[in-house]
Amino acid sequence: SPSLPTYPRLPACPPACTLPACTLAFLSLPANLSLLTMEEDDPELALALAMSLSNEHTSGGGQEASSPTGPAPKRAATSPAGTSSEGKLVRRVVPADNSCLFTAIGCAMEDGAMDRASSLRELVAAILFSTPDRFSEAELGMPLEVYCDKIMGESWGGGIDLAVLSEHFSTEFAVFNIQTQRSAAQRSEQIFGQGQGYKQRVLLIFDGTHYDLLVKQPFEGAPTALDVRIFEVTDDIVLQMARELCLEANRQKQFTDLAKFKLRCLVCQKGLVGEADAQAHAQETAKSGAPHINFAEY
Repeated sequence: SPSLPTYPRLPACPPACTLPACTLAFLSLPANLSLLTMEEDDPELALALAMSLSNEHTSGGGQEASSPTGPAPKRAATSPAGTSSEGKLVRRVVPADNSCLFTAIGCAMEDGAMDRASSLRELVAAILFSTPDRFSEAELGMPLEVYCDKIMGESWGGGIDLAVLSEHFSTEFAVFNIQTQRSAAQRSEQIFGQGQGYKQRVLLIFDGTHYDLLVKQPFEGAPTALDVRIFEVTDDIVLQMARELCLEANRQKQFTDLAKFKLRCLVCQKGLVGEADAQAHAQETAKSGAPHINFAEY
């Protein structure tokens, strides 16, 4: 009999950070909103499962399953415009190590890779440093040189970095905020790069302190190698799917209230309350030339 193709082995997920800010409870989503982790799969078992489920999925009049002797499917394929009604949107959890934004973007843009955070940090810093007039000191919240040093370290990524990477990849990044999603009809997502003529879009979900990637499974139980991570900007169906997933997470209070959460500065150990306190502390300490920008929730 013909030999079966082998799916590429995914890297094991690094251990999650033990800080409470990085380990919020994401394990209680209902079954129809499966929470997936980047655990290492057995490629032969994954292939057998995929073939079995694919045959079952298509036996009722769907598209014909791919031949087992054909090539292995490509990863990170885009979804045809307006056709996301097939498949299931799920949350792909990335390590909570202060680099979650960069890891999630790297996973989407680099064919599922989970080790691109450092290179993307360097890329953002290089772009910002080469275009010093792009963002003002007020927008950065600190001098450009300080921001570049910060982003090259272990500080959290945010809107500045999303804007830079959106332009670099010519890709829209739609961020769904769990705390602010109050209804399925509410279009509360923030889309970086919107209106720039980009053709593709990546979906991210944010809980106040952590970013994860939203992907689409072509069918229940599909291997992660079949994840759809990039969507066409005309795909409104997948946007609605993301809003509904985000709303369910909101109903289960799976977010951190940035105005009230307690922080500790890891440099001077000062206790702070909320994002505003943290920003003020960073700006105040920046006056001495060494801003305190590393915080942990407690």
